[in-house]
Amino acid sequence: MSQPIRKVPLTHGAQWLIRAINLGTRNPRAIFGAALLLIAVLYLVLYLFTMPLRLGADSISMDSFISTLVLAVLAAVLVLPVLLGGLMHVIREAENNRPVRARDLFAPLRLHKALPLALLGLIQIALALICGSLLLWATGPDFWSQYQDMARGAITGRITNVPSAEQPMLVILVQLAYYYFSTAVVLVSVPLIMFSGLGISDAVKRSLGASLWNLGSYLFAAMLFMFGAMITGLLVSVASLLLMQLGSLLAPTIGQLLVMALFAVYGTAFLVVMCGTCYFAWRDVFAQDEDAPTTPAAAANPGHFEA
Repeated sequence: MSQPIRKVPLTHGAQWLIRAINLGTRNPRAIFGAALLLIAVLYLVLYLFTMPLRLGADSISMDSFISTLVLAVLAAVLVLPVLLGGLMHVIREAENNRPVRARDLFAPLRLHKALPLALLGLIQIALALICGSLLLWATGPDFWSQYQDMARGAITGRITNVPSAEQPMLVILVQLAYYYFSTAVVLVSVPLIMFSGLGISDAVKRSLGASLWNLGSYLFAAMLFMFGAMITGLLVSVASLLLMQLGSLLAPTIGQLLVMALFAVYGTAFLVVMCGTCYFAWRDVFAQDEDAPTTPAAAANPGHFEA
């Protein structure tokens, strides 16, 4: 029997984000270790699939270059939902005070959830193709050729006219709809597959229904998350410049290592908050009472921030 889709108030979008920020108080070694491991695995996948570009950099053709990049992106898109499912599994176990380690990131493989999670990547690709087709229709037949001319002109220093779409408002609406539904459907489908026991088809249908039924709370959470990402991203960029300058006083390599470490920490925190927000959204909208944490201190006071 499928779980009902709950209608939640707008303010729950903020509560999901606050609880995700407070995740650092629950087994931080496992949660942040799993997020860091996710980044490492994703980087390894991209490194392996783009290795032909480095081995044959002088002789590779443009068609081979593009096909290799497309294959690398496709591999990353298929692997990412599996890793996100593993990170949400670690978050769930930590929230319920069960023993969990960073390597439980690979739990979808053990639980035989990897294939349906990977198929979510194909759905995201399909949504991107649909969005691209709508954009081609909304921008007009000459927009992309003019855009390419403008890009080539920017590289060579030649000034060209900025292309304009035939239906600019439609372009904006299509892009907003794509970003909202592709993110909401894919990210909420991950816990539905991992924890609710749904197949790929049912998970996508129910996550789509939830994204419409709880449009206000989903959008509110997304806006708060993006605003926070913009502010923190700006602060991290400034901090990286300072670290590069300070580290370069000792050696250029030290400055580069400090910046890499800073961005690794930021990326890890970004993933934890993003997956945590989606996990709490799933728990609030779909999960039954037994999915609540065993020590609900944060849930009882959702407006409280922990260090």
